[in-house]
Amino acid sequence: MHNRSREASNRFTERRRREDEAPRLKAVVPNLVSLRLDVEEHRESAALSGTKHVRHIVVDRAPALFVLGCADSGCRDGGHDVTGGMLHHLRSGDAEFTLDDACHGSVGTAPCARVVRLVATAVYAAPG
Repeated sequence: MHNRSREASNRFTERRRREDEAPRLKAVVPNLVSLRLDVEEHRESAALSGTKHVRHIVVDRAPALFVLGCADSGCRDGGHDVTGGMLHHLRSGDAEFTLDDACHGSVGTAPCARVVRLVATAVYAAPG
C-alpha cells in the first residue's frame, strides 16, 4: 500500500511540474473567454455509471495543458493527454468539438479498456 501511495504522489508532483512549466492558455489562445469540458468515461462502447462530470476551465490562469488521469484505480501508467487536439480546435476558433482518447495504460496484465470523451464548449471574444 505504501508503494501505491508513493506512486500516486510522484504522479501528482510530475503533473504539477508540467502544469507550472506549460504556457498559460490565455497566452496561447488570447481570444478565448470561457471553456467548458463535459467529460465522460467509457469502457469499450458502454458508458460507465458515475463517470460524467463537467470541468469549467479558468482561462486566465489555466495552463495550456489538458491531461486527465485514468479513472480506473487499477490502471498503471495510463491517462489521457489531449493537449494537441484541444489546442488545435481552440486555435481554430471551434465553438464546440468532441475528442475521444483511449487510455494506453494497463490493468494487471491486460490493456486498460477505458476511453474518455470530451465535449468542449468554447466562447471567444469578438474580433476587434
